Amino acid sequence: MNTDEAHDATAGPLDDPADAAWRVEAASLVLVEMTLNAAAEYSGLSVIQLRVLLAVDRHGPLNLSALATHLTMSISATGRLVTRLDAAGLLTRLLASHSRREVSIDVTSLGHQAIERLRAARRRHIAAALTRLPPATQQTLARTLLEFTAAVQAGNSCGGIGPAVT
Repeated sequence: MNTDEAHDATAGPLDDPADAAWRVEAASLVLVEMTLNAAAEYSGLSVIQLRVLLAVDRHGPLNLSALATHLTMSISATGRLVTRLDAAGLLTRLLASHSRREVSIDVTSLGHQAIERLRAARRRHIAAALTRLPPATQQTLARTLLEFTAAVQAGNSCGGIGPAVT
């Protein structure tokens, strides 16, 4: 029995914040696994390449320093990843309009297509799982996840939780 199963067998009341965090974390791992499976199946990108592409898609266009900050990586490691994704046609590096010394990194149309294939595959996996839940539970879950997302984003805007999830 793994640690998660051992915890589930002795789970406390649903209103205990520590137990709720454990359950949300366990559920999030299911979503992460769905994402990784979809990435392996449909994108052909490594996890770190996918992370870079998603960060630029969500927060871009960005300069290299800002992207490294979002990824909590060094500028040199981020630069090497951007170079690979640029060579693959998924990202583009252009001179920033406000400074000829700064490079602006953005997602190309090919990069957007790769992201959409990944997201479509992930949505198919999620939809398949949702069909095994009653409609009222599906609606409650969707509403609750929207509220959870808003809470995370509110914490990010005041520096309370860390880098935004991509």
